[in-house]
Amino acid sequence: MKIFDKAAWQIDNGVSKETVIRHFTLMFNWLNDKGLLNADGKEILDIGIGEDASLNDRLVTDEGADFLNKYYDDLIIESEYNTSVEQRLIEEKYNEFKK
Repeated sequence: MKIFDKAAWQIDNGVSKETVIRHFTLMFNWLNDKGLLNADGKEILDIGIGEDASLNDRLVTDEGADFLNKYYDDLIIESEYNTSVEQRLIEEKYNEFKK
């Protein structure tokens, strides 16, 4: 299993719980809107995103895993978990991915 990110990692590194939960909520909703979450990922989204959230390849489709493998680290580096910036960045990266 490939883990792209875990809420606990970020919280342990000093990012506030609220910021981390906002980020993971944005990511799961965005992946769902693009059809990149699988049934397990949708179940996590339905239950609710909390500080125990994990984004891994078992929660996304093959296309979702390909996208996250290629762009997730860059998204985090560029946005620094600022969700007001992430929405624009993730759309830009997705448009590049789809080309």
